[in-house]
Amino acid sequence: MNTNTTEIQPQKKNDILTVIIASSAGTLIEWYDMFLAIIMASTLSVNFFQADGSHFLETLAVVASSFMIRPIGSLLFGSIGDRVGRKYSFLLSLIIMGASTFLIGCIPNFATIGWAAPILLLVFRLLQGLAISGEYAGAVIYVAEHAPKEKRGFYTGFIQATVPIGLLICLLVVYIVRSSMSAEDFVSYGWRIPFLLSSVLVILSYFARKKLHESPVFEELKSKGKTSKSPIKDAFKAKGNIALIFKAIFGGNAAQSTVMQTSLFVTLFFLQRTVLLPETTVLLITTIVTFCSAYFYQYFGAISDRLGRKPVLLGGLIASLILIPLSFYLFIQIGNPDGLNEIHEISTTATMQLIGVSFMLSVAGAATYGPLGAFMLELFPTKIRYTSMGFAQNTGNGLVGGATTFVTELIKSSFVVSAVMAPYIGLIYPVGIVVIAIIVNAFFVPETYKRDLTEDIE
Repeated sequence: MNTNTTEIQPQKKNDILTVIIASSAGTLIEWYDMFLAIIMASTLSVNFFQADGSHFLETLAVVASSFMIRPIGSLLFGSIGDRVGRKYSFLLSLIIMGASTFLIGCIPNFATIGWAAPILLLVFRLLQGLAISGEYAGAVIYVAEHAPKEKRGFYTGFIQATVPIGLLICLLVVYIVRSSMSAEDFVSYGWRIPFLLSSVLVILSYFARKKLHESPVFEELKSKGKTSKSPIKDAFKAKGNIALIFKAIFGGNAAQSTVMQTSLFVTLFFLQRTVLLPETTVLLITTIVTFCSAYFYQYFGAISDRLGRKPVLLGGLIASLILIPLSFYLFIQIGNPDGLNEIHEISTTATMQLIGVSFMLSVAGAATYGPLGAFMLELFPTKIRYTSMGFAQNTGNGLVGGATTFVTELIKSSFVVSAVMAPYIGLIYPVGIVVIAIIVNAFFVPETYKRDLTEDIE
């Protein structure tokens, strides 16, 4: 009997390739769902608010609400992940995300149901925020707990790369749908198609993930009766764990998010609303940059296995500090040197130059994000890893860094400064967060890349 049990056991193990594909596919789809409303903010503002002027800032506030709820969601899903298992937590998050995205595509416009339209958008964005708070941490931990120690950055780098790939698919779908119909038809009903399409992708990913078994590290913890009965309580009461959470938030996580938000969405809106380029041109630039930079997310994760998490992360932060102000200055100098006050076309040469500038900023963002997943999970003990990492990641990435797009727009519209500084004043927020991260990371954050994830189970 014992011999048979021993023989059956290996069949319950997951092949690392299957783990990466199933985990990455689900995370990719959830980022697609998360980013879709941000990219479509201008269109949503027309559909879900009354036609009495621009409601772009209000729409961004509703869209950003998904980032604000994420710390709460991380405690909910983290508790499930640390008590029941990693697999079940991110299966649940996938279902919630898919349903919420589909339902956004079904919301009637303001003319039909009035203020119920933005309220429903708010409700579904909050549900999306809850879902992504359980998804990312679960996927990274699940992959890392299957990976050999010397390749944790390499394998978790595939999860990190789902962000640009998810955005890339999102941009391509929006671009194809928008190009296949008139602007009026897209605003009227075409915008719904990318949201509704998500349901098909979610169903496929769900069945792929359902076949996976639990991670071996968690199974070992569970078999020895060392799982936490109260992960939330333990995460905040374990000796030194709160300090680790703060180091994770301000030593890289908040800055990573603000750099990524700046290189992607702040850039997108800046080129549309300040440089005044056609929307199709901006989508083209963003799509090409996202495609070309996607590789570097996994690349920097792999590099951190050899050099350590801190050197790679610090290098990305310092590069971002230089490139953020420089890039936005060049966006105007290249895209609108004559200070035109209307939407205008630019030459192919200028378009390529803007792609080059944006690409450099995106690669800096990749350097901050590539090693971050491995770095975050290595900080925390196994029995409260999901809760601790989830809370730190969703507070830094969601609450602090996730507010970047909204806060930069709010600062630009609220502060009266000179005409020269007006386009750039919103960059104070991401630059400030990056400076804090450089200081905290350089002087207070430990190196983690050689840590054994099972050392606290014995």
